[in-house]
Amino acid sequence: MTSITPADSGEQKDKKDIAKGAGANFAGFIVRLGSRLPFLFLAVALFGNELYGRYNYTITTIEIMAAFATFGLKRSLFKFIHDREYSRDYAPEQVILTALCWSLMVGAVLTGILILSANALAAFFDYPQMVDGLVTLAPIILVITSVDVILSGTRATRKMRYEVWSRSIVEPYVLLGAMLLFYTLGYREKGLLMAYAVALLAALAVAIWGALRLYSFRNFVCKPPCFHLIRRIAGFSAPTAFHDMALLIFMRMDIFTVKFFFSEAVLGVYTVAQQFATSVEKIYQSFYPILAPVMSKSLVERDYPRVERHMIMVSRWILMVQCLIVVWAGFYGEAVITAVANDGTDPDILQVGGIILFLLMVGETINGGFGTSDLPLIYKNPLFNPLISLLMIPLYVVMAVLFTQTLGMDAEGVALALMLTYLTMNLLRMILINRLFGIRMWRLKLFKVPFAAGISAGAFYWAKQAIPFDIIHGWGVFLGIPVLILIYVLILVLAGLEPEDKSRIMQKLGIGGKTAKA
Repeated sequence: MTSITPADSGEQKDKKDIAKGAGANFAGFIVRLGSRLPFLFLAVALFGNELYGRYNYTITTIEIMAAFATFGLKRSLFKFIHDREYSRDYAPEQVILTALCWSLMVGAVLTGILILSANALAAFFDYPQMVDGLVTLAPIILVITSVDVILSGTRATRKMRYEVWSRSIVEPYVLLGAMLLFYTLGYREKGLLMAYAVALLAALAVAIWGALRLYSFRNFVCKPPCFHLIRRIAGFSAPTAFHDMALLIFMRMDIFTVKFFFSEAVLGVYTVAQQFATSVEKIYQSFYPILAPVMSKSLVERDYPRVERHMIMVSRWILMVQCLIVVWAGFYGEAVITAVANDGTDPDILQVGGIILFLLMVGETINGGFGTSDLPLIYKNPLFNPLISLLMIPLYVVMAVLFTQTLGMDAEGVALALMLTYLTMNLLRMILINRLFGIRMWRLKLFKVPFAAGISAGAFYWAKQAIPFDIIHGWGVFLGIPVLILIYVLILVLAGLEPEDKSRIMQKLGIGGKTAKA
């Protein structure tokens, strides 16, 4: 009889926590989607492509500032809670308060900078309509960073329910309800921005409630922020903060690039495509909140083989879901954009919108499936991530200008540049973690999933030709989409799943079999 060592037991617990936490977040993603899709349709229908594009332009700027104000604490905070060097001197409540204090200080500075520079930004992008929104919404930076830091503290306990409630239930549904309320009250120009602010305040209230449920209120009151610890947190988190900001800049730079080179109507269609593409991003983000605290422990202990197994397992799970959505976008992207866009939108713009949606989803899939490669660098060599991200910004700009201005592509050139930038960035990170830690993500079991997705796309294309009526448009989609899902699942089971995946699925279905070691 094989004995189970403490290490094996700990790894099984890690896998269970990852699966449970990711499952909770993925369920939250599905719930969030239930409000996100109506929000997209109604926002464009009620406010129009132009105002919706302006709304996304404004909140993109706000969120870039907020990402820097959070100062990388969404991931680096776990080190200060779990590492014995700090945990023996500081209670978790004190660490959270100290981190929150630092992020609010940075956020206050950035809020002031944004208010003072709003006119200059508007002049640079030739977009004077954005000034009022930026100035009015700038203080919400403090709310966003507070939500991020407090929820990071709740995730350190490996409890995901408050993250799900705050981000996936309260925030999106309050956003939808507030948007309808403000539109009804006649706030046509600023209604979207006002709804955004109300939704974030509601999310903050839930985050605070969650922290008080998981931690001691007495410790929050009796253990004030420590300024010595602020210096330690700021010093360790600074590289991650610059990495997060640089990453978000080039992840959102496509919005600025589209507005710089194209009309506000094109920007509106592009942002609609981008909002749908975030569904792929959210799948990756379903795993990240629980993966970071679980992996931080193994990284602190230098158990790199265990880290590699976790990374490959999670990346494979992410790709299984993401690749299905990418295949769907390849066939139904233009139909979706057409359904959402305003009546009278140029058909050429709608066709480009379908291509944009597909390219953005491919880019998000690359970044999602292989994006876990940044975690080992964050904890062990934090300077590499910001350096790579900073290198990607000029690379992206050069490619975007080349595709749109030299090669004459429309806004799909911007999406193509972003996709290729994601590919380059993740290749560099995977090479680095292989050289530094011996972590190899170049495993056949990982690439079997996109291979199966490619086969399923070919099979569905053949089925589309064989079926005697249109299954891409109109009522035909009610047959086409189930056929696509069925083909994808069958081919994934035959060609994409590992034995441990099949064993785990059979166990969940109650068919039998023991969970194999991933």
